[in-house]
Amino acid sequence: MPLLSVGLTALLLTWCLASGQQAPQTIQPSGQSQNGQDPPMSTLQRIEGLLEQINYDRNLRPYFGGQPVRVEMSMTIASIDQISEVDLDYTITLFLRQYWNDDRLIFRGVNRTLSLDGRLVEKLWVPDIFLVNAKQSFLHTVTVDNRLIRIFPNGDVLYGLRVTAKAACPMDLRKYPLDEQNCTLELESYGYTDEELELGWKAGNASVTGLGRLDLSQFTVGDYNTVAKLVKYETGNYWRLVFSFQLYRQIFYFILQTYLPMILLVILSWVSFWVNHESVPARVTLGITTVLTMTTLTSAARSSLPKISYIKAIDVYMVMCFLFVFAALLEYAAVNFQSNQRARRERKKLRKQAKEDKDKEGGGKGGSAAAILLSRLRAANAVSRDGNAGTANDSVRNSPSTNACTKRVSIATTSSSQNDENCKEGPSVGIELRAGVGERRRPTFAEVAQKVARRRTLHFKVPEITDVNDIDRWSRFMFPLAFVIFNIIYWIGYGIG
Repeated sequence: MPLLSVGLTALLLTWCLASGQQAPQTIQPSGQSQNGQDPPMSTLQRIEGLLEQINYDRNLRPYFGGQPVRVEMSMTIASIDQISEVDLDYTITLFLRQYWNDDRLIFRGVNRTLSLDGRLVEKLWVPDIFLVNAKQSFLHTVTVDNRLIRIFPNGDVLYGLRVTAKAACPMDLRKYPLDEQNCTLELESYGYTDEELELGWKAGNASVTGLGRLDLSQFTVGDYNTVAKLVKYETGNYWRLVFSFQLYRQIFYFILQTYLPMILLVILSWVSFWVNHESVPARVTLGITTVLTMTTLTSAARSSLPKISYIKAIDVYMVMCFLFVFAALLEYAAVNFQSNQRARRERKKLRKQAKEDKDKEGGGKGGSAAAILLSRLRAANAVSRDGNAGTANDSVRNSPSTNACTKRVSIATTSSSQNDENCKEGPSVGIELRAGVGERRRPTFAEVAQKVARRRTLHFKVPEITDVNDIDRWSRFMFPLAFVIFNIIYWIGYGIG
């Protein structure tokens, strides 16, 4: 009897175990049991139990020790904003999706895809993808973590998440603001080499969507491209996915904020050419005001740009506009200088004319005596050159005119000159008669060198401006013409080149 009881008990236990055992990879859909009643536990708990039954290890990749895992990606661009030329970066928000196959998650009994809670990601293996050129990035968590996990019956897994990142974008600003930039977003596995994980785009360029709906403030998104390539590090070779896109800058904003104010300031500086050159306060104030305003505009424009070593297109335009404004101020300086020079020449000419008129009025006796004395001196010098110095000296010495002054004879040039007891006083013109007039004085070495230097010196004659208003008349035509030519060269060179 005890033996029969033991046998019945063993048979009952075996039957219970056989009836209670189920397929380890069968999942009931929609949270219901086969008899239509509510399950005793949630779907998440049932999947966690399934993972425990099959000894799923999230630390091991699929096909561990065998072929590499093929991970394909696609993305939808939600927004691109905060493109900064100072920091050389941009901010992008995207929905990133990753696809791979995990043979450990193949299940039977359910012919549909399972969309599971994002918290299940902590229980599964997912690729260790990171953004290579990201400066900062974060996963959205409102109201819950913005990520999903979807498992297909054949073991395919879809892992999606919403990410915002500030990515670096090296820019060439030589044509700024007439430039176009090429920015990239690069994704790569952090720890798995090409022997363990292979990355690729799901459908080439069609893997990226959403660019056509973007509305950027200063840019227009142009062509884009997707590339998969291998990069080499010290730790091995890794697959990298590169998404590159073109950004075309909209120039209309800069025309209103920078170019148009500068053009108007340059035109304003030309107003001084129509103001009378004698109105010194008006022309000086106008010139200085335009120069200072141009300096302020230049400083404001440069504050929004990085401090780079090469010259940008906007720098060329600002410098040339500043030079045009400054040249207009210098033009008035030239006009004022020529006006003063002309007035000085007129005053000098009037003084000389008055002096000549005064000399003519007092010419009479004193003038004739000076002429007689000058002719006798010339005759004496001529005789001395012919070797008759003694006769000349005697004639000069015995003449009545030379007896009045034996040491020096000065020729008076004014009618009011008076004779003293020795000589006539008054301004002399530097013609002197000394004792021994017939003796020739030999020139010194310094005099000879100075004479040679004067002969070899080139003399340039500056053309004389008869009317200072001609400078303003020429400026009214030359300044606008030069500015128009500069603008044609600038817009063709930077806009087309």
